[in-house]
Amino acid sequence: MMGTETRLLELKERVQAVVDSTAGHVSFMMEDNCGQLLEKDCDVVKKAASLIKIPILMAALKQVDASNLSLSDRLNLDMENRVGGAGVIQYLDQETSFTLYDLLTLMITVSDNSATNKIIDLVGKDFVNKFCTEQGLSNTILERKMMDFKATDAGLENRTCARDMVACLKILLDSKSNVWNRESKQLMMSMLRAQQLLDKLPFFMNLDTVQIANKTGELPGVEHDCGIVTYGDKTLVVAVLVDDLVDNPTGKRAIQKIGRIVDEYLRSSCSI
Repeated sequence: MMGTETRLLELKERVQAVVDSTAGHVSFMMEDNCGQLLEKDCDVVKKAASLIKIPILMAALKQVDASNLSLSDRLNLDMENRVGGAGVIQYLDQETSFTLYDLLTLMITVSDNSATNKIIDLVGKDFVNKFCTEQGLSNTILERKMMDFKATDAGLENRTCARDMVACLKILLDSKSNVWNRESKQLMMSMLRAQQLLDKLPFFMNLDTVQIANKTGELPGVEHDCGIVTYGDKTLVVAVLVDDLVDNPTGKRAIQKIGRIVDEYLRSSCSI
């Protein structure tokens, strides 16, 4: 049976083959629970798309832990504050009210843009960016709301990199981290595990045996996914960010292939 170094080399070669065959720029980072690391261009800054919703979630839970917000706070979103793109709130009755817990869940599990914008209003862009700075996410910044095309035209963009996304997710796995209380950490993990958008990293995974807590992102020419993948006692934190795409399906297929390689790597690692 293959040793650890051999399996890591095979993982690197297989992922690199996908990168080399993809008509776009792929950056990735992978780190397992033993500290073994693979990366390529993981500090290259890219448009964050909906990956920015992870630090927004984390900053919001910081405010909850500080008793500045409550998960049970009930909120309304009038039609003027509902936007298009991903999510379901835009299609719901205007009289529907939501708790903060509801909005956070919708922001992560179905990437709801209207929910995200309401949370940005509640938490504040400055607080989200302060959180990113405090956690060492030096390439992650929130500059605009979702679907704010005027801001985009003015040159404002939300940005991140593969290393920062892996760092975000690793905080949730760190039992010694005191960034949030235990309940908030568990809540964020449960939301990521309840992800409904499973058409990238998890696409080829057997989700009956492999567990993934992930968040996707996409814009024209951009396809991302990042997640915590667990099989048995083995965990791999993965971020794959693809941009400069002529067509988005090319990037999505690349991430799907990398997800399958990760799945097979974890299974082989746990079979020793």
